[in-house]
Amino acid sequence: MRRLLALVAMFSIAFLTPASASGGQDCGGLHGGTCTQVVGNQQQADFEGLIMVPGAPGVLDTAAHSGTKPGCGDCEWTLIVACLRNDPNQADDQGGCTGAAESAHCTRGQLLYRLFLTTDAARNQLVDTLCLGGPSDVVPVGEQAALDVQRYLKDVTPPNLDLHVSPPKGVPAGMPAYFWVRAPQFDPVPFGNGQITETITIKPARYDWTWGDSNASGWTTDAGAPYPNGTLTHTYDVSGTYAGHVVTEWGGTYTITVAGQTFGPYDAIGTVTKRQPFSTTVLEAHSTLVSH
Repeated sequence: MRRLLALVAMFSIAFLTPASASGGQDCGGLHGGTCTQVVGNQQQADFEGLIMVPGAPGVLDTAAHSGTKPGCGDCEWTLIVACLRNDPNQADDQGGCTGAAESAHCTRGQLLYRLFLTTDAARNQLVDTLCLGGPSDVVPVGEQAALDVQRYLKDVTPPNLDLHVSPPKGVPAGMPAYFWVRAPQFDPVPFGNGQITETITIKPARYDWTWGDSNASGWTTDAGAPYPNGTLTHTYDVSGTYAGHVVTEWGGTYTITVAGQTFGPYDAIGTVTKRQPFSTTVLEAHSTLVSH
């Protein structure tokens, strides 16, 4: 009787909050659909993208080779306590059972779980059974890496770009001025610690030019080019000196290394913007009479 009461108490605590599976996010990104973010809700036993379980290397290996998008980009994982009546299709209606609590495969304090995978190609496919102390034993690899990247980008101060305007000694009013920028080359930077490390390469993603005469380009990915190949141009109507600026939005790509395996590259989450001023001299246009 004491044993039965103990089991009832344990299952009452374990299942006070029902588990549920949430819908996945659209993980688009580099290389035609790489998942750039993993969202995990460990209380609901719901994970997306790359996951791992310390001591169970097969989980990461399964994730690395699952899904129809690179990096397990369309993977949705659901943990269900391994009881006969528990169904991943009804994740909000779960119960406990003696078999999961006293499985011969698990150590004391662990429950036996079933791990189901949903991708664009299949729904709730049973891929593994695991002994866990709880859903928090699952490590949402992609989510942790994405947070590391966000923290890294917050501390980055990008350099000024190499900015040019042509003609360089003054632009005639009524004639197009050609603008272009070039960024220095950056080496990949490793960071992170513990079981997950990342390597990021930052680069300009897009630009917003304000010309100094109340006109602006709006966001563009065009870095410009010299005459005659450039398409990033602006025409000033009146001579004078114009103080403009370009706002550059920096992004990048990163890779994830965990358990000796490297995944990616992924689009960096979050961006850094930097404002860079410039001055343009516009010359008065003169007409000249020439004979034929």
